[in-house]
Amino acid sequence: MIKVLYILLVYLSVVISIKPSINTKPSSKYYKNFLPLFWKVGKSSDFKDTKLRKIIFNGFPICIYRDHEEKITAISDICIHRSASLSTGKLLNNNCLQCPYHGWEYKCGVVKNVPGCPEMSKDSFGIPRFEVNETNGDIFIRPSFDVNSQKGTITNHTIFTPPEALDSNYVRISGELKIKRPHYLITENVLDMLHVSYVHSFGNNLSPIPFKIEYNDLDEYSGKTTFHYTAGETSMSKIIGGAKYVKVENEFYLPDTTVTRVYANDQLSKTIITHCYPIGKNESILHYDLYRNFLSIPLFDDFFQWQMKVTLKEDIGILNNIYDPHIRGFMSTKFDITQIKYREKVKRLKRNMNIIDDCYNF
Repeated sequence: MIKVLYILLVYLSVVISIKPSINTKPSSKYYKNFLPLFWKVGKSSDFKDTKLRKIIFNGFPICIYRDHEEKITAISDICIHRSASLSTGKLLNNNCLQCPYHGWEYKCGVVKNVPGCPEMSKDSFGIPRFEVNETNGDIFIRPSFDVNSQKGTITNHTIFTPPEALDSNYVRISGELKIKRPHYLITENVLDMLHVSYVHSFGNNLSPIPFKIEYNDLDEYSGKTTFHYTAGETSMSKIIGGAKYVKVENEFYLPDTTVTRVYANDQLSKTIITHCYPIGKNESILHYDLYRNFLSIPLFDDFFQWQMKVTLKEDIGILNNIYDPHIRGFMSTKFDITQIKYREKVKRLKRNMNIIDDCYNF
């Protein structure tokens, strides 16, 4: 008898916890094949004062806003009525987003009011809503799964937060840049260490080849390669730190995170974090953060911003001249190990999730 009651209680708890799904449009076919992990789409400071903001993720428009209760919401930007852009509407005092075309009201993507049509069933239809995670002053979304209809693709994922973010010895500068190249090409460029000495003005072209490299898997979504170099005579590590050797750790965390740490004399001096998401097939948004534990007063922030802009300009100059039909190249060397492992993990995840996505043209 006790066993039967226990089973009944478990059943009831499951039934009560299940929320009724909402009929939403557009169909999940428009977003279910996005990589089902959290992608950084901006900083917390970008979303304030209940201002509606539109982003395009791989061709799909998403409206993101912070409501009057400070909650971040990400929904389809396409009104279910006549497909107007909801981000051009306004957020009402009751936290409903009002479409600018015919006044339809949405709360977290669910239709709450259709002006002049009180007979229409409410709370049963609307638009897709995507999971949002706000951490370390950044906004991440999972654009592959509609919370309202419970349709799309989803998997377990923990957002990577660099330990430097929790260390008061480090200061952080941030920026973003729109780049008219595929997001995976930009990410792989950051994971490519060998190009540094040839492309960048701060590179060591006298000793461009690392004398030692070692790769390690971190987990199913991440990996790390360590490169050992002789310090260049004009490098910051040599000039400021007096280092003879430099160690560079290069990590990736799917879907879009890269981490590059530079050690001079075994002391961590600088960490660069990038996130890159696709706007479309050949256009992306790159977010970057630079953490440093030297020259840490704000006076030097402009210098490091300038350094990042110069570095990115040099990268873009190369990426703009890579031939699109052969964007993956034809051969690889041992120095390409990080990019190769990144591709392998993306392929494995897509295969395991039955994802068909031309967002990654592997």
